[in-house]
Amino acid sequence: MEVREVPLPAATKLAADYITGAFPAEKGFAYVRADDDAFRRRLSHVQGKTYDRRALADYLSAYHRRFSASAATMNNIDKLRDENSVVIVGGQQAGLLTGPLYTIYKIITIIQLAKEQERKLGVPVVPLFWIAGEDHDIAEVDHVYVVEDGEVKKAAYPHRLNEKRMATDVPLDRELAGAWVERVVKTYGETDITNELLSFLTACLDDSRTFVDFFAAIVLRLFANDGLVVLNAGDAAVRPLERRFFAALIDRHRDVTSAVLAQQETLRALGYTPLIEIAPDAANLFYYDGYERSLLHYDAGRRVFRNKAGNIAFTKQELLELAETKPACLSNNVVTRPLMQEYLLPTLAFIAGPGEIAYWAELKEVFSLFGMEVPPVVPRLQATIVSRSLQTDLADIGLEAADVLSGRLEEAREQWRKETAEVPLAEAFAKAKADIEAAHRPLRALGMEIDRGLEGLVAKNAAIIQSQIEFLQQTLQRALLRKHEAEWRKFWRVETALRPNGAPQERVWNVFYYVNRYGFDFVEKLSAIGAPENGMHKIVYM
Repeated sequence: MEVREVPLPAATKLAADYITGAFPAEKGFAYVRADDDAFRRRLSHVQGKTYDRRALADYLSAYHRRFSASAATMNNIDKLRDENSVVIVGGQQAGLLTGPLYTIYKIITIIQLAKEQERKLGVPVVPLFWIAGEDHDIAEVDHVYVVEDGEVKKAAYPHRLNEKRMATDVPLDRELAGAWVERVVKTYGETDITNELLSFLTACLDDSRTFVDFFAAIVLRLFANDGLVVLNAGDAAVRPLERRFFAALIDRHRDVTSAVLAQQETLRALGYTPLIEIAPDAANLFYYDGYERSLLHYDAGRRVFRNKAGNIAFTKQELLELAETKPACLSNNVVTRPLMQEYLLPTLAFIAGPGEIAYWAELKEVFSLFGMEVPPVVPRLQATIVSRSLQTDLADIGLEAADVLSGRLEEAREQWRKETAEVPLAEAFAKAKADIEAAHRPLRALGMEIDRGLEGLVAKNAAIIQSQIEFLQQTLQRALLRKHEAEWRKFWRVETALRPNGAPQERVWNVFYYVNRYGFDFVEKLSAIGAPENGMHKIVYM
């Protein structure tokens, strides 16, 4: 395995500038750089605060016993009881089969930084993955992408839920899920690893009742030796730990919204477009009845918190009582989720993708409202996997992987088409069309002299002749492409592997395609490459 670094701008301008140092970090974050000095200062800040460590560790121990978590994971949970311990945290939705590669890259970065800082700071540092199990947009997590019939296709799990149920409560039908897994793995092709992979995923399914269970079972097995800990943010059992902060969020809901809007104006003045969509009446909490998750807004006229449809409404006192007695009926939105994370966890650093970096910058003043500070924000690993066979294809078409990532593939393909498949035909048919037009022009003139009523007929005749020439050109063009199909397929393979459907590889392909090809130590190999401090993109040649 060989690893090369290339500069590749992040998807959002703010994230790109943050990574390169061009963004004035103090305008959106508490730490200008996520370096050793920042981590030491952050450690001092965290150790000066109080967390309900015992309750958190008890909850996590009970949750992880359901999955027969590794000794390393259970040991890390016990570390959280230590008043000096901290966590490295990052999170994502519970995608089936873990979703796109970037989720795995985020976990790897969490684990790497936890090990590094535990060694440097001399305190327990726990790698923790925050599963966004409270999210209800199941369409975002119910599928993976596969290649079938020469096309990149979405392979969706065939569920039939219409409610806005949280992912943590969306059931997996064991028989349906097993058949879906087999269908997906079949598209990867049979290798020496396939049976082992199917056994691994079957064992994970056996431990799973829901989407989130399946995700947790997989990552806890994949990273068992690293002691990864997960926290399911949608679990009703974690809500009692959140009661007090739910009450604080309800009490200061107007301040929260105002702080976000003010910070967004600060970022606009710096030339950055905010990502969070927030209305002035936003309460930034959801009400959940077990089937539907409804975003709440504050109706100042009626002095109630209500949903958009108006069929759910609570006075402030009723909502506070709900937070105390039935906290499982409440859940966070994009604004309050990071705050709840900070409330629950002694966070040393937050591992973020490009989008998260951008929207966390919009929350700086909200953290301050509650006496909190934005933890050091560390960009996750960004990588592209290049197989040996793909390296051959790249060499044959005269490109490097970096060229493809920077958008040069289409240019190269068009150049190849012009040089190989178009120029001889284009020149020949352009001349033929011109010659035919020259020959047909006097015939049309003669026809008009004989009978001006023939104008439409002679014009139609000319068009038919030209259309037949164009038909012949297209037919020969297709024949020429078939003749050069082997070369054309190289462009297709490169595009499918590195820029499927025009998107980055890490946002489309799933880790188990590569596990099926390279074995389970593929994840260990990725874990060894390290996330660059300079934010450079890693190209991993297998």
